Formats: sequence, C-alpha cells, structure tokens
Amino acid sequence: MPVVPEVLAMPSETVALLRSIRRWLMSLVFVLGVGVVTLANTGYVVSGYQDGLLFALAGVAGGTVALASALTWVGDFASQEAGSRDS
Repeated sequence: MPVVPEVLAMPSETVALLRSIRRWLMSLVFVLGVGVVTLANTGYVVSGYQDGLLFALAGVAGGTVALASALTWVGDFASQEAGSRDS
C-alpha cells in the first residue's frame, strides 16, 4: 500500500469541521472587536466628549483585535487555497 504524504491527502471530516469552527470563531472575534470600537465611540459621544484617553484606548484595543482576527481569517483562507493548488 503506497504511503500518501499528509499534504496531498484529503482532509478528514473532523479536520474540515474544526477548520470551519475556527473560521466562525475568527468571524465572531472580528465582530466583537468592531463592537468594542463602536461602543468606545458611542461612550465618548455620550460622555460629552470627556475622558477621551479612556475611550481612545478602548477603541484602539477593539481595532487591534478586529484587525488581528481579520488577518488570521484571510491567512487561513489563503493557506487553504495554496494547499489546494499544490495538490
């Protein structure tokens, strides 16, 4: 029986399911990051444009989380596409 390298083998159903779950979680983290940015902006406006540093830090933290999750999500798709073209 020939040995098939793992790169060329079709992913199992479990691997495909886990990849799908990971993508959904990255999408959820992105939406939560955007939500934090929105809440920071809303809080800044509601507070009468006071405590700007606090809301700016919250906005930057939310934006960083959203950007990191979006880059991870895109990178995951790119790596899968590169893997499917190689086989």
